[in-house]
Amino acid sequence: MEVAGRHLKRGKAAKADGTVIDLAKVSKNIRDVVEFAASVKEVHTLIKSVDTLAGAIGKKIKSDGTFDTMAGKNGSLLAGAYNIALDINSKLTALEGKAGLSSVLKAKVTAVKISGESFSNKLKTEHTDLGKEDASDDNAKAALLVTNATKNKGVTELEALDTAVDELVTVAKDALEAAIKELIEPVKAVTAG
Repeated sequence: MEVAGRHLKRGKAAKADGTVIDLAKVSKNIRDVVEFAASVKEVHTLIKSVDTLAGAIGKKIKSDGTFDTMAGKNGSLLAGAYNIALDINSKLTALEGKAGLSSVLKAKVTAVKISGESFSNKLKTEHTDLGKEDASDDNAKAALLVTNATKNKGVTELEALDTAVDELVTVAKDALEAAIKELIEPVKAVTAG
């Protein structure tokens, strides 16, 4: 292929301004960023699922599909939330070890990982109140329900985790937009001056 008197090698393309880009490199970059963003979204969804679980505190399913009260039986629910927290930590460890992350992305992943570990550690250290079958509604709410006034069993850490992952989602979206922009917009020449 020839562009403006130049012969392009295989895997190269010319933008409208004549800038030549390496399609293999750009497409790999986009693919890597999309994969990273999907992993971040998965972690984000898991964190949000803890809030959904909190809606079941002190409840059981009735035969008509609605909920009925079942106060003081939240041990399994809390164990499920703890298991989700451990899964979040595992996924964040994998993301943190991913090769090729920018320093900004790595710092954001590390911040979310620290928050995730803080949340799971808080649930673990509160095992006396949370790690029993008859865990009270009040203690379960203090651990999982972000709208609860008392936040001393894990909610404070969950809120910090939620904030950190929201920031990571934003940075991941920005990275994806930048990768796509590299493909469609001309590169500005740097001038000495």
